[in-house]
Amino acid sequence: MATAVGTAPATLESLRTPALIVDQEIAERNAQAMLASAKSLGCRLRPHVKTHKTVEGALLQTGGRKHGITVSTLSEAEFFAAAGFDDILYAVPISPDKLPSAAALMRQIENFHVMIDNPAQFDAIESFVEPSADTTLKWSIYVMVDCGYHRDGVDPHDPASVALVSRINESAAAIVTGIYTHGGHSYGADGPAEITKIAEAERDAVVHFSMACKAAGTAVPIVGVGSTPTCSQPPESLEGVNEMHPGNYLLYDCMQARIGSCSEDQIASRIATRVIGHYPKQNMLLIDMGWTGCSAQGAEHGYGQILGHPELKLHILKQEAGEVVSSKGTPLDFTQYPIGSILLLLPWHSCAAAHPHAHASVVRGGLIVGKWVRVPRGW
Repeated sequence: MATAVGTAPATLESLRTPALIVDQEIAERNAQAMLASAKSLGCRLRPHVKTHKTVEGALLQTGGRKHGITVSTLSEAEFFAAAGFDDILYAVPISPDKLPSAAALMRQIENFHVMIDNPAQFDAIESFVEPSADTTLKWSIYVMVDCGYHRDGVDPHDPASVALVSRINESAAAIVTGIYTHGGHSYGADGPAEITKIAEAERDAVVHFSMACKAAGTAVPIVGVGSTPTCSQPPESLEGVNEMHPGNYLLYDCMQARIGSCSEDQIASRIATRVIGHYPKQNMLLIDMGWTGCSAQGAEHGYGQILGHPELKLHILKQEAGEVVSSKGTPLDFTQYPIGSILLLLPWHSCAAAHPHAHASVVRGGLIVGKWVRVPRGW
């Protein structure tokens, strides 16, 4: 549920724009659907929270548990730990400068996990010494596996990757908690069938690697997959996998709808913006939202879609203003868009569109019912 805020405006018209909006009913449906899907596939859901970065959104994703989430910054980990969450996975290969902060989190909460995909990262972990600590930490480690995205991760077919897992398993400094992959190339898929093929490859990569590790003497407890597309259009079976970690699905966006990951009516995020200028000679409306209010991603796709107005297209974003034109090149009826009226953009990429905003105004039945405070900016 959204946190009730006594001073929250009752309607969108009383918001200062640009503003991040979450449709609570849609977000709830998205959360429930993914929880049910994970259960049907025999997996635990460890949702990624980097899209919304809020306690309330995370509780929707976990089904009300302050337990078992994925983050992509230490600031996120610290924010959620302070809110009472435990069992947090920092799902970015860790660098030595971040080890002191990670160690502090390990002492603060019951389970904090870090990610590696290179022996040099583990060298740093083994040689790390906490100043003034009277006990020695045992690091909980996930190993990132490359399933075809080629951004990060070990090669699941390389004996050196298995050797890295064996080395962690034999070390007094750490335990191997899980293996993890992210099929990020699914964001470039052309329809649900292609997404599902990538999901199958994602599954096969981690299952093969877990079996290779087991054959070498290390049984890895957690075998995880997950991107929002591949978890939204999964294979019929995830045999050998026991954890999923999608994140964007709570809000979805126009990019997800375009590739077939979701439908438009599953998009829960909007950016509210106001019409601030009429320019009939240019057949253009000016709005008070620039790229600082919703990101510059998706320019070739109109930055998303203006909800309820197929006749309009967001042509270009400047820093603090944007130009809206006719989607078909026909003359605009400016009386339909008075100065001060609100337009709602379904964003191209909700993770990026949410990033500039300190909080999300939560809407239910057309009224603002609360505010979700986001992780403060920073890493």
